[in-house]
Amino acid sequence: MCSKFWKVALLVLLAAACASVHPSRAAAQQGPTASSSSSPSPQPLRYTLPPDKLQKAYALYLLDGTLYLVTTAWVLLVLYGMLRIRFGVRLRNLAERASRFPLFQAVIVMSLFVLVLKLAQLPFDSYEHHISLKYGLSVQHWGSWFWDWGKELLLGFLFAGIAGWGLYAVLRRSPRHWWFYFWLGTVPIVVFIMFIQPIWIDPLFNKFEPLTDHHADLVVQIERVVQRAGMDIPPQRMFEMKASEKTTELNAYVTGFGATKRVVVWDTTMEHMTTPQILFVFGHEMGHYVLGHIPKEVTIILLQLLVLFYLGYRLANWIVARYGTRRWGIDGLSDWASLPLLVLIISALTFLATPAFNAVSRHYEHQADQYGLEVIHGPVPKAPLAAAQAFQILGERSLDYPYVGKLAEFWAWTHPTIRDRMIFVQSYDPWDEGREPQFVKGGP
Repeated sequence: MCSKFWKVALLVLLAAACASVHPSRAAAQQGPTASSSSSPSPQPLRYTLPPDKLQKAYALYLLDGTLYLVTTAWVLLVLYGMLRIRFGVRLRNLAERASRFPLFQAVIVMSLFVLVLKLAQLPFDSYEHHISLKYGLSVQHWGSWFWDWGKELLLGFLFAGIAGWGLYAVLRRSPRHWWFYFWLGTVPIVVFIMFIQPIWIDPLFNKFEPLTDHHADLVVQIERVVQRAGMDIPPQRMFEMKASEKTTELNAYVTGFGATKRVVVWDTTMEHMTTPQILFVFGHEMGHYVLGHIPKEVTIILLQLLVLFYLGYRLANWIVARYGTRRWGIDGLSDWASLPLLVLIISALTFLATPAFNAVSRHYEHQADQYGLEVIHGPVPKAPLAAAQAFQILGERSLDYPYVGKLAEFWAWTHPTIRDRMIFVQSYDPWDEGREPQFVKGGP
């Protein structure tokens, strides 16, 4: 029944992806473009791509959608295969022979489990990197890529060992309420990871420098925008990431928590955008910073996880009672042998809940777009044009397909589509309508 479901889901979503506008039909729909060299136009700008890039974007769109579904199904099949061959039982026996201490058992079980899963995914991860190189989205050589893969594996060992030890500790102590206590335990762990990520984890994969080191003039312009918002984001919390060593794409983001909270702008963004366009991108990220999107979004996601953990508890108990010992050698949920089953259930539930997670993300990204437009109104002449051009450049550099299918957007998109974002920034104008903007009050 499980395999049939995933086959049906795969076919439905692929059909939806293929049903979107094909480049041969999209060419007739292209309007004025918003590339960085465009002159201001009285007509609203629409997100379009030149024919050669449109073909690539369409191919990449189909490839990404297919890989997303195939890799998801593959992981679930691997986990189910672990149950069938009693891989969890072998891990349990090995761990119990090696040590009688639960912490050491957790390290052995979780490390081997993570290693097998990562190796099973390696062919797909490698192919995704190959595609990024082929389409010019990545410039990271294979040695560097495998080094990053190895660092991710080591971090996986660390965090999985801690999580596995905590999970099975509460499973043994409270068989009926473990799902709630384990969820409670994830809250401080998530906050801790958010706190340490900018200073301990991110620098393992990329280089960061204070924005003032090489872009002092840009910092001056950014401070004008910050003052316009009546906020205080000191230059010490603004960083440049040397993304050009690995990618050709553009981005910026807010990360950290409390004392480690910061705004990060990629060097590729500053290389390919004008100052007004960068100020909009910064304004968008400042929106996340000022509006408290990170703690809000994490809170909502944690509440969604609480529901998933409860559903997983109910489903896991039913499956173990019906199939556990007889088919898979699982003596109970507190048995290390139940690990593949628990991960399989939570993975499947998380996949089904993906639209809910992404809907939250899209909502906050839309708010950040609105905030970014409001905060540069005044300091940046023709702010809607600068914002639209910024989105055009972002989409063109990333080969974002202009005609995303509604189902694909609903299921997998964490941001509104570039096309919709360009329409919004050119249509949102409370000042012309005599209204106060929602987030940044007062005039320029």
